Amino acid sequence: MKVHLRMLGCRLNQSEIDMMARQLQVQGHEIVDTAEQADWFVVNTCAVTQDAVRSSRRLVRDLHHANTTAQISVTGCYAQIAPEEIRTLPGIPAESIHIVDNHGKDTLVEKITGVRVQPFDHEPISRDAYPGAAGRTRAFVKVQDGCDNACTFCVTTVARGEGRSRTIAEIVQEIRALHASGYQEAVLTGVHLGSYGYDFGNEAGLI
Repeated sequence: MKVHLRMLGCRLNQSEIDMMARQLQVQGHEIVDTAEQADWFVVNTCAVTQDAVRSSRRLVRDLHHANTTAQISVTGCYAQIAPEEIRTLPGIPAESIHIVDNHGKDTLVEKITGVRVQPFDHEPISRDAYPGAAGRTRAFVKVQDGCDNACTFCVTTVARGEGRSRTIAEIVQEIRALHASGYQEAVLTGVHLGSYGYDFGNEAGLI
């Protein structure tokens, strides 16, 4: 299967779309550069501002218009807070759109392919094996998700849920795999890095 991956927004979204690319490639699927080549689209959306919402909506429509036969999996913060709005986008058949909220994002590849994938399971691959990675020496590594602060002006708590941390073992495993693939630098990313480890009693965080 040929898959075209797109994302909007933060480094966390970038780290997630990179992970999906690796998981798809481990299963033997091809990541393609253009919408016209794809059998399936994956869009990791953003909703931090109204401009981001509009851009996410426009991207989904543009991809469908570029290739009306491809299926579209829409995930990310916009998919979390407004799934029905996405399902009813004008001009896109409902059967072509698959909504995966942020809580189900780790198993998105499994939902597409029907083959079980461990959320953080991957193998060393070439840096130039998927769009946007060619020539990069820096990789984004998701270590934390969600936020417990519940600021009234911020949609993140609604879109991303409560704070959750990956284990040190998972993080180290991913960084080692990325290093084996040729990356020289890993940038740790999350919604609220300062709260890393609080959910499992590690108040020392990432120190």
